[in-house]
Amino acid sequence: MPPVAKEEPPPPATKFQSIGVQVEDEWRNSHSRKPIQPGACRRDGYWFLKLLQAETERLEGWCRQMDQETKENNLSEEVLGKVLSAVGSAQLLMSQKFQQFHGLCEQNLNPNANPRPTAQDLAGFWDLLQLSIEDISMKFDELYHLKANSWQLAETPERKEEKKPPPPVPKKPAKSKSQLNRDRASDSDKQRQEARKRLMAAKRAASVRQNSATESADSIEIYVPEAQTRL
Repeated sequence: MPPVAKEEPPPPATKFQSIGVQVEDEWRNSHSRKPIQPGACRRDGYWFLKLLQAETERLEGWCRQMDQETKENNLSEEVLGKVLSAVGSAQLLMSQKFQQFHGLCEQNLNPNANPRPTAQDLAGFWDLLQLSIEDISMKFDELYHLKANSWQLAETPERKEEKKPPPPVPKKPAKSKSQLNRDRASDSDKQRQEARKRLMAAKRAASVRQNSATESADSIEIYVPEAQTRL
């Protein structure tokens, strides 16, 4: 008898797929206006509104929990900044893009809306929303890891470098009294030598000026008019 091949279990569904399956079941139970074939699902405004509601409740729950953590724990300034960033991003997404998508879903359900977004339009907008939701989910994942670590930031190479104290400045060896006396005597000798040099330079300059004056006096000629010499 040939061995029976074992059926491999299906891959685990992602969180968005699981939400979609749940919404699909709820939509079938509450909005069965027309008979739907097994396995088929109309992804219209009702379906996306359920998805939007599920994501809104999830983000609101995270924000409430983090707000409670900030009240019950003495968080550092850096950790508190991460919490405020995650909560602020979630609230901004819900107040702007979620509301915009909610309006598009309402227009899709209104047969008199002009323009009326199609189901394909809603799907494309939802794909863009998922990128923002994933980004915010990563921020909250980091916060839950910090909470598991008692709100202590992990040591990184950059933080370790910042904590290193600056290298000590080498001190110059103290001079002994004899060395100080020799230094003072050397300074005095230098000052005397410089004074002698200045004195010699002044004497040479005076001698040059005196010689110049003598030469000028020797070169002076006395002019006597011719008439006076005859007398």
